[in-house]
Amino acid sequence: MPSIHPQMQSVLQKSSTLVAPYSITEIPLHQARELYAQERMFWNTGGPNIPSIMETEVKGPVGGIPIRIYQPHPEKCLPVLVYLHGGGFVVGNLNTHDRIMRELAFRSGCAVIGVEYSLSPEQKFPVALDEIKLVLQWLKEGDYTQKEAAFNINPDRIVLGGDSAGASLSMGAALSFKEQLSGLLLIYGWFGLRDSCSVRLFGSQDVGMSEEDLAFYQDSYLNSQEDLNDVRLDVLKADLNGLPPSCLIASDMDPLLDDSTALATLMEQAGVPCELHLHQGVLHGFLHYSRMLDGAVSALDQSAEFLRKTFCLV
Repeated sequence: MPSIHPQMQSVLQKSSTLVAPYSITEIPLHQARELYAQERMFWNTGGPNIPSIMETEVKGPVGGIPIRIYQPHPEKCLPVLVYLHGGGFVVGNLNTHDRIMRELAFRSGCAVIGVEYSLSPEQKFPVALDEIKLVLQWLKEGDYTQKEAAFNINPDRIVLGGDSAGASLSMGAALSFKEQLSGLLLIYGWFGLRDSCSVRLFGSQDVGMSEEDLAFYQDSYLNSQEDLNDVRLDVLKADLNGLPPSCLIASDMDPLLDDSTALATLMEQAGVPCELHLHQGVLHGFLHYSRMLDGAVSALDQSAEFLRKTFCLV
């Protein structure tokens, strides 16, 4: 069994001082959302300054879809990473993942657009997925206001990506946009496995995401268990041929590890250029902790390198 890296232990100790430890399955969801956001405030402090940031909305099926555009070089027309935050489909927003998006924009040199999709259980599958598709269509069609157009984004060069639930949503949406995407950045996502060795090994630890947490997230997101037969959720059963080059980031102590390794294997079999980066001794969600965790910095660098390579940025 792998052991937790000392820096990850320090992260856990620090997090326990920011909010009292809690289980998302045992407290009201509104309280879990508040605690999640409260803890992330510390991890979002600092990091690079992005000279141009704008918020706007895209029309969606249940109201406006908030997006945030990070433009590290306003004088240039830049390719864009459309980034979908994690949080088990039930928590998280643009603010909880702000530093991750700033880091990716700064390190890669491309623009980043964060999407605040509707959360569950208020909105079930496939509402968030439909919202993401609408954002991609909005980008492609170029129906921008004068203010939005000033952000100098190239809609013909898009990588879609995210962490955890955001990676799952990215894969589900990518099946409908294979030819329009330049790449996929998939960070410790759930891709459809209903049981796995990694869930059994690491879902029963005293720390990190548990099997009960995973069940809660899925029950909150799904209308019924029948949804699991949809290839937009069980992407391991989907036709992966024609997907763009992909970068997967995973942890060796994550219950979702086997989802990433299975997807990477199937991508390779389908002829999809794919790279898988496995990080040692860190837990699910580790990308947040670049203030204290070298593994998070390394994952950000690997993600940025993939973006630069995909977009041919020097």
